Amino acid sequence: MIIRRLKPSEAEQAVRMSEFAFQYELTDTERRMRIADMNPSDTWVAEEKGDLLSKLTILPLQIFLHGTPVSAGGVSGVATWPEYRRKGLVTLLLHHALEDMRNSGKVLSLLYPFSIPFYRHFGWELFADQEVITMERHQFPKQESHEGLCRRLTENKEIIAPVYHQWAEKYNGPLLRGGEWWNKSVFKRKKGDVVAYYRNDKIRGYMIYDIKNHHMNIEELIWLDPDARKGLFSFIANHDSMADNISLKLPAHEMTPHLLPDPKVKREVSSYFMARIVDCTALLEQYPFQLQKNENIILHISDHFCTWNERTYIISKDKETNRIRSYSRQMQEEKDLPKLLHEGLHMSINTLSALLFGTYTAHRLWEEGLISGPEDSTALLARAVPSGSPAFYDFF
Repeated sequence: MIIRRLKPSEAEQAVRMSEFAFQYELTDTERRMRIADMNPSDTWVAEEKGDLLSKLTILPLQIFLHGTPVSAGGVSGVATWPEYRRKGLVTLLLHHALEDMRNSGKVLSLLYPFSIPFYRHFGWELFADQEVITMERHQFPKQESHEGLCRRLTENKEIIAPVYHQWAEKYNGPLLRGGEWWNKSVFKRKKGDVVAYYRNDKIRGYMIYDIKNHHMNIEELIWLDPDARKGLFSFIANHDSMADNISLKLPAHEMTPHLLPDPKVKREVSSYFMARIVDCTALLEQYPFQLQKNENIILHISDHFCTWNERTYIISKDKETNRIRSYSRQMQEEKDLPKLLHEGLHMSINTLSALLFGTYTAHRLWEEGLISGPEDSTALLARAVPSGSPAFYDFF
């Protein structure tokens, strides 16, 4: 059995494996379109004697982390034929894919899990939830005065991209969407109309939505200022004769319900995307730690699956850049290491991922025993990690 990249001639086999594994069926036209959109070199397969046994795809992505784009790999399409399951093929593929991500400069990895415990075992951790708000007609937003106007877009829908970009860079985790992603992913998955809010001929917000059977489904709603929010809310309110209820998808734990006239709406929060640190040293070098001169953070990171991350890290500031010193567990001859092993904070790669995305604070993780070590070291780490909330509005 060998691990290799998918050949272009095998693209249809890979698509049919996904159809079987995820229990959907494409038409011949849809299958041809799916194959045309594929980049076979993004997919790794386990093959034996010419037969494809298992596969996964790594999408080259960039995500925002504290306002800066960071290189990441999106794990997608993980599938195995039933007769070859529980033979460790996915484990082999995941490890090979993580090595390849590291070698190609990707420092993070994202995925949507079929099983959270399964991917936690391999070092991924939940970082973003999704929330769906359901409003009955009497709970719809109210008409409010606003300066601009809403226009439905029938062409060039991707002109809303700068609004998304400005919104996304305020959070940790959103994709940096290129034009191809808008057309091949966003608008394909999020069916319906696009309305943009203009003020002084500039777009300040938008909404992707549809209405069927007296129900309005809002897949994406983004505004850059209160005036744009009032304009979009008023647009929603204008549908009170067409819709009995509205469902609105949001990144979880936002204040949107508070902005409604009746915040006692139905709220459904579900676990959504997971993240993993691929290259710990490279990520720590890029991360915007807020440290003063002569302050050091000592982290002991465990990572049984990607052992290149299993090290002791000393983080300090050298002028405006991070200085990262790291020691493997085998470097006992280093004179400082024995002392360092009794200092600093211990945590798994999973916990570090949740911390750096802002999913949970260092204090909260320490209180629950997911970080162990001195409380004063935890306080320093908590202060050094900049504030920021996770969010994710895409799917793959």
